[in-house]
Amino acid sequence: MDYKIVIPSLTRIDILKERTLKTLEKYKIPNEKIYIFVVEEEANAYRKKLHGGYNIIIGKKGIAEQRSFISNYFKNEDYLITMDDDIRNIYELTYRDEKKTLKPITCFLSLIDKVYNILSEEMATCCGIYPVKNAFFMSPGHSTNLKFCIGQLRFFINNQEIESSRTYKLLEDYEITLKYYLEDKKIVRLNHICLDADYGKLPGGLSSITNRKFQAKAKEVDQFYNDYAVYCFVKDRETKAGRKIDIGLRNRAGGLSIW
Repeated sequence: MDYKIVIPSLTRIDILKERTLKTLEKYKIPNEKIYIFVVEEEANAYRKKLHGGYNIIIGKKGIAEQRSFISNYFKNEDYLITMDDDIRNIYELTYRDEKKTLKPITCFLSLIDKVYNILSEEMATCCGIYPVKNAFFMSPGHSTNLKFCIGQLRFFINNQEIESSRTYKLLEDYEITLKYYLEDKKIVRLNHICLDADYGKLPGGLSSITNRKFQAKAKEVDQFYNDYAVYCFVKDRETKAGRKIDIGLRNRAGGLSIW
């Protein structure tokens, strides 16, 4: 089983070095397996600061554009693991005194291998993880019904047609989740695996060049619902921080799946 780790990064050399790359080093992932996709104007800075045989590739600017470029850079059916550049650690659900808790995984390579086998057995091509670090809502094993697969860590058998078909900027993770589900009639999610990361709270990153104001999000949510109403619902609510609007997915049985 061959695999490649792909990491899109923008204006985050130090964050990438101290977080995701250090995490991968801890799990003994060979540097030559790691492909870092940057924009042309930052390529030399990344090359000067990152040593040790990493593959530093000049790609495109923008979330959808970079992820499409990554897919087209590799061959169809290559086994790819895409990771964000701010990952501190990868956790798995366990039980202590019959209570749910989280502990760091012991071997990332074993997880990569396990996911590949699950995808083969399930005849699926995309696998995600639980999108928030919260043991209370997590569960053992994996599912194959329609559940959101966050792009921070995603395992997939490269499908250039799907990966290059992004039309959304803020909801592209939901769009890709749904497109793989429609292609395979299932999507794998590891409901016992999650990340320690900052989820867009740090400076820089691909999301920093995207208009994330409420009006832009509401416009995308409205369009997404118009396109995929059978498979989703709108979450529009008031919070202490103000009004929030998002998309939720409906699972295969027709119920609501917030995550």
